[in-house]
Amino acid sequence: MRSAASESRSQAPASSAYAPAFLVARLCLATVFFYSGATKLIQWRATITEFESLGLPLPTVAVAATVAVQLLGALAVALGWRVRLAALALAAFTVVATLIGHPFWSFEGPEFQRQFTTALEHLAIVGGFLLLAAVGPGRLSVGHEEKIA
Repeated sequence: MRSAASESRSQAPASSAYAPAFLVARLCLATVFFYSGATKLIQWRATITEFESLGLPLPTVAVAATVAVQLLGALAVALGWRVRLAALALAAFTVVATLIGHPFWSFEGPEFQRQFTTALEHLAIVGGFLLLAAVGPGRLSVGHEEKIA
């Protein structure tokens, strides 16, 4: 039988011992979205053309919203500020973007494999965001006072 103290220790993911791991995990997750958002911003015209080819309505608005979500969400996650909200927003964004941009079910052969692999990689990112939303930012963050659920 486990004691209350050992139970408490095993459920303390925001403790100081885990602080560096939380910071590195947040930075890893944020980097993908910083890069993607910055690339879309720098290659604005090409991104609008890509969104048009996906059949998205109002592609300029969609690109602007995408860049804003990616850059602001990544910044919040990296800093650990409002991390639960940012992580949930980026998880939802990733699900929607994957369904729109990587419809693996409509391909065959090598292209199916490529699209499916990308979708699975995005699923792993969603899992990271859900975990971050569940446990909070960790102690090395602007939002370190966010309580563990």
